[in-house]
Amino acid sequence: MLLNEDQLAIRDLARRFARERLAPHYQAREAAGVLERDLIREMGSLGLMGADLPERFGGLGAPGVTAGVIAEELAYGDFNVSAVPVGVSLLGAVILSGATPALAEYWLPRMIGGETLMGVCVTEPSGGSDAGALKLRCRRNGDSYVLDGEKTSMHRDPAERRRRRHRRDRAGGFAGNRANAL
Repeated sequence: MLLNEDQLAIRDLARRFARERLAPHYQAREAAGVLERDLIREMGSLGLMGADLPERFGGLGAPGVTAGVIAEELAYGDFNVSAVPVGVSLLGAVILSGATPALAEYWLPRMIGGETLMGVCVTEPSGGSDAGALKLRCRRNGDSYVLDGEKTSMHRDPAERRRRRHRRDRAGGFAGNRANAL
């Protein structure tokens, strides 16, 4: 595949970042089991997060392949860190397709800027990661939601408190287009 000039420029930027900022301390991060949040914020400030998300939220509005090129280059320096922009693109697309405009305006710039990480919470003990067989239920309780069920294998930093939970509503329909803050 031939990349356009913008894609080549962002590829080169991601390549430099991977070699200069990620690779030199990869083994130390891996041994400690940490994700250095300053690196994530730096990636956000460089435009390496959510490249395929709309410009109005801080993304580049680039084709999805651009996000893939960024992840591939970052993986050279730290495979674990390379998953972060992939998650931003994935969850950003989910938020764009199902969140209220106010939620999108609040969360997307923070995710794209590397200020906050979101997690994917699909896996359940009885059904694995089959989004069509979710057992977790939620119901509205005044201004909040009550979640009833279990999730396992949550994706992202365990210190994060914001998780994207996929669940079914009380009637049994898929209600995966909501985000819950825990």
